[in-house]
Amino acid sequence: MIVKSWENGRLVPAMIFLAALLNGLIYLRAAHLRSAKPGLLTSAWLGALTVGIVVGFSFLLDAAILHEQSKLIPNSQALVNEEIVAHTYWGLISGIFLPYLVIRFTQNLNFRAQAD
Repeated sequence: MIVKSWENGRLVPAMIFLAALLNGLIYLRAAHLRSAKPGLLTSAWLGALTVGIVVGFSFLLDAAILHEQSKLIPNSQALVNEEIVAHTYWGLISGIFLPYLVIRFTQNLNFRAQAD
């Protein structure tokens, strides 16, 4: 199903939608648990980071597929299918967790700048 979605050109938009939806839900849940009001700037930054990371992984996927196809080995389609599945997994996981790490890191930098 993942390979067919990639062949039809629907994989990257679906990954962007899924990762952004999950990040939005996680962000709203965390804000609710902390009794904090979700900020517009943080939401926009979270969405932009999510889209950027997933699109970046799609570029890596395209490069990996071109690399596998250029090897001129007899059964390169099986390797291409493995690359698609692996990059989809890592793209989704990274698209969900890396934006929170970046936001947390920038919050620490902002706090240190205000303390000085």
